[in-house]
Amino acid sequence: MIARSVRTGLVLLNICIFGWSVIVPTVSAQNVNTPACLTQTYDALAHEKRLYRSVLFGQKKSGDLPKGSVRFDIEGNTWIKKDINSWRSLDDGFKNTTWSDGLMDDRADVPARRGILEIKKTPTSDLIPAITQAFRAYQCRLQSVCGAALQSQSSATGATTLTINTDGCIELAQPVLSACKNNTQLSAGPDTCLQIIDSMLDQEEQALVLLVSYDASYRTVVQFTGMFEGFLTDFRFPLIEPLWQTVRAIGNFSNIPCFIGQCDE
Repeated sequence: MIARSVRTGLVLLNICIFGWSVIVPTVSAQNVNTPACLTQTYDALAHEKRLYRSVLFGQKKSGDLPKGSVRFDIEGNTWIKKDINSWRSLDDGFKNTTWSDGLMDDRADVPARRGILEIKKTPTSDLIPAITQAFRAYQCRLQSVCGAALQSQSSATGATTLTINTDGCIELAQPVLSACKNNTQLSAGPDTCLQIIDSMLDQEEQALVLLVSYDASYRTVVQFTGMFEGFLTDFRFPLIEPLWQTVRAIGNFSNIPCFIGQCDE
């Protein structure tokens, strides 16, 4: 029964992921061309990936993370936990700065949360709807970044956010990519942004199939272990315990003194 539900979940996951990747309309050609514009677009896409991964795997608070952990702030700067309640960065402007756990949480680009795969006491097949919905949102958010890169080229002076409408998705607010404004230098081709997100989605599709298979296997083993532990407990006391008592009694025969009639033999 468990194996059947897992196979059903994997089938649904493949249908939802690969089906959506085919039928979701794409944004029109994105003229993300200058190196500066591409760099800012990469940073925005990387933020969306970290957000998506936190929805799947969860994100612990900074104080609960071990030394050596890496986090990003809302500006995309990289921070590493050097000691208890101490975060350092080598990015420009922060080389001699130390952040506390509280400040790291306040300035982190991804908030602390419990991930979908951290939900306990449920089979993997029950997590499939939430996982596929997270992937769907990831698709929409990536395409909204491409839309922001395009609209930033002609955004109004002083504008800080843009409302992006993508077919099949709700409206999303994205910050203006200032490096893409008045973008005229041709160096990377007109469809660069769409090519980037196609590669990112393909990677996540394959990773999700592997992830769901692993999670289903792990939860099945844990469930079997729990049931088998109860069986061993029930098997031990009524059947094994009397045998143990007999063995212990036989082992004590060596302590019994011999009878007078047998001691001389």
